[in-house]
Amino acid sequence: MALIELKHLTKTFKGKTQTVDALRDINLDINQGDIYGIIGMSGAGKSTLVRCINFLEKPTSGSVVIDGKDLSTLTPAELRKLRQEVSMIFQHFNLLQQRDVRGNIAFAMEIAGMKRDAINKRIDELLEIVGLTDRQHNYPSQLSGGQQQRVAIARALATNPKIILCDEATSALDPTTTTSILNLLREINKKMGITIVIITHEMSVVESTCSHVAIIDNGTLVETGRVEDVFSHPKSSAARKLIFRKTGADAPPLGKRMIRIVFEGNASSEPILADLVMECRVAVNIMHAETRDVGGKAFGHMILQLPEERVQQEKVIYYLQSRSIHVEEV
Repeated sequence: MALIELKHLTKTFKGKTQTVDALRDINLDINQGDIYGIIGMSGAGKSTLVRCINFLEKPTSGSVVIDGKDLSTLTPAELRKLRQEVSMIFQHFNLLQQRDVRGNIAFAMEIAGMKRDAINKRIDELLEIVGLTDRQHNYPSQLSGGQQQRVAIARALATNPKIILCDEATSALDPTTTTSILNLLREINKKMGITIVIITHEMSVVESTCSHVAIIDNGTLVETGRVEDVFSHPKSSAARKLIFRKTGADAPPLGKRMIRIVFEGNASSEPILADLVMECRVAVNIMHAETRDVGGKAFGHMILQLPEERVQQEKVIYYLQSRSIHVEEV
């Protein structure tokens, strides 16, 4: 059974002049131990979705089931207790400015009614995990963005949650700091077995960190699967747009046929294009090329502009497919 089950989840916001369907009939299962990415363009509904998971937003219809418990059936006291098992990390850290690092980490445990000795012991453990022992008496204004997010992660871990929800947790950070925070989340997932849900608009975050991904477009779930499968064989236009956006191939030249090829593992280092040109005697234009690490595997990725003649185009595609190279139109 999945740890998180979303069943026919719908969320509608009604204003004075208009009604907005933020989420429409979302069905999604997230298993214990997953690092699950939920990705979409701005306004797609992903942040509303993550707030529905812990009932900060109550769904208009449908259900959220966590560890076998339907959240809509819980009393307010039961819901507060469950939220101790479902922590949340925000884009802008949401730290208490009047408290130092220790005080911020202690906050959730104080609310849970833990004794002071137990709180202090747990703080010491968490400071070690997030690497902030030497900053424990600093206030948020004295910390960098990455250090503040580490405090937020320690606070999220304080009550020994089963699930951590990350709502654009790295969007306010520079690339180097983002990498260090994502590495920390991966380590937490691996060592503690905590299920992590990452809300993001960056495909690179999903590629480097997540095991599975769900793509939200205009309030609708359009594609789900293992990250490497969605990256190498995107089925929806929303997935292709997110992947191609990074390559700069969203808008190919008018009247030019373009293809995307993806190859993994050892094939990423083979001279495929050189062999293509020599054997087929045709020229192709490389519009973009890179190698990425997706789920711990090397994936080569190219956007090719094909010759003008249709026969030559088909020859190129047939040759690549005969080499077990995945080919798709851009």
